[in-house]
Amino acid sequence: MQIVSLVRKECPQIPLVLYINGNGGLLERMTGIGVDVIGLDWTVDMADGRRRLGCNVNVQGNVDPAYLFSPLPVLTDEIHRVVRCAGRRGHILNLGHGVLMNTPEEAVAHFFDVVRGLSYDTLFEDGVTAKELEPLQL
Repeated sequence: MQIVSLVRKECPQIPLVLYINGNGGLLERMTGIGVDVIGLDWTVDMADGRRRLGCNVNVQGNVDPAYLFSPLPVLTDEIHRVVRCAGRRGHILNLGHGVLMNTPEEAVAHFFDVVRGLSYDTLFEDGVTAKELEPLQL
C-alpha cells in the first residue's frame, strides 16, 4: 500500500492496475489497496471474481491464454463468456496472464478482431446471468 500511496501522490492522474499471478486466494484483500483496476489471472473464473470483488471494482482479464490454441469459434465463445461474466461496466478485456510461446499469430489476430467487434447490446440481450455461464472445457 505504501507504493500505491507514493505513486498516487507523485502521479495522481495515472490509473493503477494491480495484477498478481495466482491471485485467487487474495482477491478480497486486494480491494483495499487503493488501485483503480484489479487484474484477474486465468485461474479465477470471472463470474466468481466479480462476485467476490463486487460490482464497484474495475477488473481486467481474464481469458485463459490456452484458448488461443483452440479452434477459433471456441476462442470466440470464451471471449464472449468472459465479457458477459464481467458485466457491462468496469472491465478491461485481456488475457489472464499473457501470450504463451508458440501461440498461433492468427489466434492473436482473431482475439483482437473479436474484441473490436463486440456488441454489448447483443451479448447482454438474453438476460443470462454470469452464474449461468460456465467456462468451456478445452
